[in-house]
Amino acid sequence: GINAEYGVVSTQSTGEKHYKAIETAREELAKKMRVYKYQIRVARTAVVVCTFFFVCYVAYEIAVLWVVLDDCRTPGQKLPGGGSSYIRAAHLSLYCNSALNVCIYGMMHRTVRASMTKLFSLCSRNSKSRNSSS
Repeated sequence: GINAEYGVVSTQSTGEKHYKAIETAREELAKKMRVYKYQIRVARTAVVVCTFFFVCYVAYEIAVLWVVLDDCRTPGQKLPGGGSSYIRAAHLSLYCNSALNVCIYGMMHRTVRASMTKLFSLCSRNSKSRNSSS
């Protein structure tokens, strides 16, 4: 149509303009949804890591508190070994938390999961082929 105000001839019909506007809006919405889904995945990973840390750290603090309170007891009521085994176990839970963070991050990430699945399937196929050839 002709735009009388500017004297410009438009090559697009009104329907084409509406279609392009709808497609542009759809693409923008799809982009926002991808960002939103990514943010949800990041938040979920953060919640899992923080929860795991909280559980391990609370176990450590309970063990330390238990040993400190045990020092206040009379000698006949104390924990066996003076509570050092409890402290060692509590320290172990903190070390496990640090070591398992890598696994948690990896298992929460889609591409890492896919790569690990592929790797383990290759390893199991190689293992089966070695066993059958023996």
